[in-house]
Amino acid sequence: MKRIILPLLALSCATFAAEPLTKAEKGEVESLLAEAGSKMIYLTRDCGKEIDAEKFKELAKLKAFSEGYMTIEGISWDRVKRKAHQEYGMLKIDAPLGELCDKYKAAIKGNYRFLK
Repeated sequence: MKRIILPLLALSCATFAAEPLTKAEKGEVESLLAEAGSKMIYLTRDCGKEIDAEKFKELAKLKAFSEGYMTIEGISWDRVKRKAHQEYGMLKIDAPLGELCDKYKAAIKGNYRFLK
């Protein structure tokens, strides 16, 4: 019985994971990633903590998965980048002298060790 159930379970999970995002979900994921991206830009520019763009894309997959999205395929990285820079501008207005550095460094320190 287990021999039948396990492959069926794996197949159903793979099918679910392959489901493309709806237009609304793409917008939600892009906004979620833009928020994270704005914080990464802040860390890079204002805190002296360089974050590699490729590592950010890996982080983006983890972030989306942790929020219940099985994929980030089909999102517009250009929109994410544009929104992230806009949100960074708002962060810079609220904390122009790096006041958020400790908070953001602490947030990634334990959760995303590969960014170190």
